[in-house]
Amino acid sequence: MSDDNDKQTSLDAFDNSKPRSLDLGSNQSKLSGNRNSNSKRYHDMGKLYPNAPVPRVADGLVIHRAMLHDVTGTLQLMDWLSDGEAAIVRMERLMGRELELEAAIEKLTQFIEVDMGGQIIGLTDSRLMLLPPGCRGVNGLDSEAFASEKYDFR
Repeated sequence: MSDDNDKQTSLDAFDNSKPRSLDLGSNQSKLSGNRNSNSKRYHDMGKLYPNAPVPRVADGLVIHRAMLHDVTGTLQLMDWLSDGEAAIVRMERLMGRELELEAAIEKLTQFIEVDMGGQIIGLTDSRLMLLPPGCRGVNGLDSEAFASEKYDFR
């Protein structure tokens, strides 16, 4: 072998020394400056999210509010319903586009009522309430829970 092969050309010698470091301004911790004496930050989640979709009780029902802009929004509605959550949906944006409105209603009806066994209730001309399986809507005082048939509450 020649002497040229014994020389190390591409790697530094390993001599157990510390690796080199670069001093970057963004990497240094700032000890001086505006430091709060309180070491913990507190975020009042009730103020940040006053209408958060969480149930009030452990086995309560979450009711989402939504506005359907186009047929692609039905996927989010179906996700909520499949999670056992309800939704009140405003349909004003789709009311002028009949074909898209019919497609959205057909898609929701197939999934909620036929596939899942839930219920779609018309609240007003432009609002729907989507109920997951196990929830039933009643119509007016003459259809209160005590006057309904037991097959209405599966």
